[in-house]
Amino acid sequence: MARMHVKSHPLKKDAKNEFSKYDYFSPELVSKIVNDACNEANIICVFSLKQDQLGYYGELVVYCLESGEFFSTEMRTAKPLITATNETQQMGGMNTYCKRYALMSLFDIEDNTIDFDSQENSRQQSKPASKSQANDKPWLNENTPQFDGAIAKLRAGTTTIEKIKSVMKISKATEEKLKSAII
Repeated sequence: MARMHVKSHPLKKDAKNEFSKYDYFSPELVSKIVNDACNEANIICVFSLKQDQLGYYGELVVYCLESGEFFSTEMRTAKPLITATNETQQMGGMNTYCKRYALMSLFDIEDNTIDFDSQENSRQQSKPASKSQANDKPWLNENTPQFDGAIAKLRAGTTTIEKIKSVMKISKATEEKLKSAII
């Protein structure tokens, strides 16, 4: 019922990443969308950032307020390396980011800007890119929506590292992390 509520309302991204030139759903908008859907379905979501031997992950527990039944889901994450911040600020950033994407995943709030297969590639496929065009591609960096989207698509088998390389520059270290994430 909550997903139907989300899908029945038009969603418009409300924030822009000026550096990488893409629009996205802000944490505040995702929170509002999810809270409205939860109120409609009489459920509540509780997010917790946790750590185990494999690293950090977010746990999202959804409780039915009528029956008391619940289920949980998890999403792996990593602490971002944000310059000029302390440990607490980095943990806060990781919490905000992981919570937003866990909620977006659970409530099927789609962000096609991180879907490499949704990008226009026909021009690149019809003629080889010149050296200057190849240098215009953005870098794929860890701890970004694009990186997490790449991992998800690779794990789902809906893209390949070669497809990702056709739209983004990837360092050898990042390529190794992509490969190790799908093994």
